[in-house]
This record gives sequence, structure tokens and C-alpha cells, in this order.
Amino acid sequence: MLTLALSVLPAFSSTFPGANATWSQLSGGDPLIECTTVGTEPWCRATGLVDAPLEQVTATLKDMAAHQALFDSIVRIDVVEPDTMHIVLDFPAPLSDRDYVAKYTVLTDGPTQVFHWESVLHEAAPPTSGVVRLPDMAGEWRLTAEAGKTRVVYLWEADVQGSLPAFTQNKARTIAGHKALEDIRKATAAAHGG
Repeated sequence: MLTLALSVLPAFSSTFPGANATWSQLSGGDPLIECTTVGTEPWCRATGLVDAPLEQVTATLKDMAAHQALFDSIVRIDVVEPDTMHIVLDFPAPLSDRDYVAKYTVLTDGPTQVFHWESVLHEAAPPTSGVVRLPDMAGEWRLTAEAGKTRVVYLWEADVQGSLPAFTQNKARTIAGHKALEDIRKATAAAHGG
């Protein structure tokens, strides 16, 4: 299990989309997938409802490494420090898988639990041949209780690096957003007998 620091909204080094960001919808429904840019960096978010209480979704994310087999979009998670994980993402052939090393912080923003992460370098997780490293990967899971369920906003820095053609990027971002919400729903249900 990750040992994550619990704090109130500290300053982070990555530039996340601000409250005044203009979002473009890629996919409607649940999840809603939207993207924006900060400078030249693409950011996306997937918003949906998980049919489980906040405490269960929070517990699933806190112990994500133990539930990694339940996340279809993840090949492997290695905990390299109590608050840092090396995550390898499954990309469809012929594309290479992607990976990143992320330092996590758990914080509270009013009624919302936030799992914030930013890329870091770590000697226990050097770049791997055949896998594209995502050096700027950052994001958040924002969880808010809503009538016995959990409203989830998954925000991520959406530059997939490598040789993905530009014309396929929005499709890839839409798939990533859908998979993230699908994975947290499935992992929470399986981990908590749902």
C-alpha cells in the first residue's frame, strides 16, 4: 500500500489547467471526455460516476498496486518508495507501451479527496528499452461523494510522446479517459465485493 501524504492544496511544480481553462468536448455521456491546453501541453479530463461510496474508491486508489491486475490499461505497477510508483501503461500494437514514475500526494479540497501525482526521476525505475517514457506525466483523481456514489474527475497530462500520428491523438485521449473510468469502476467493485 502506498503511504501517501495527506495535506491541504500545496503548490506543485506542474502547470495544471486553471479554473478559467477552456475545455473542448471529445466524448459526451458518462464519462465525459474533455481536453484543453496549458501553454503547448495537452491536458484531458474524464468525468463520471462510480457506483460505490467515496471510501471504497479512495481505498482502491490508495492500494492501486495491490489491485493492478484489475486495471486493464496497466501492464505493471511497482512501488519504488512509499509515495512513488513506476507505472507501465498498455498501448495497443503496433504502438510501444508507455511508462512514467509518479510521486503521489493525497490531499483534501473541501469535500473532495484528491490523488495528485507528478513525474519524478527514480533510480529504481530507469527507462526501459521498447517502452516510451512519459517525462511530463502528471494528473489527479478528484473524488467527491454524491448520493452514495462517487463523482470522479480524472485529469491527466495528455502528451503520449512517441510516434502516435497527430490525427489519432484525440481518439487515443478519448480511449484513455474511458479506460481510466472503466478501470476504477471495475477495480473498486472487485476490491470491495461489488
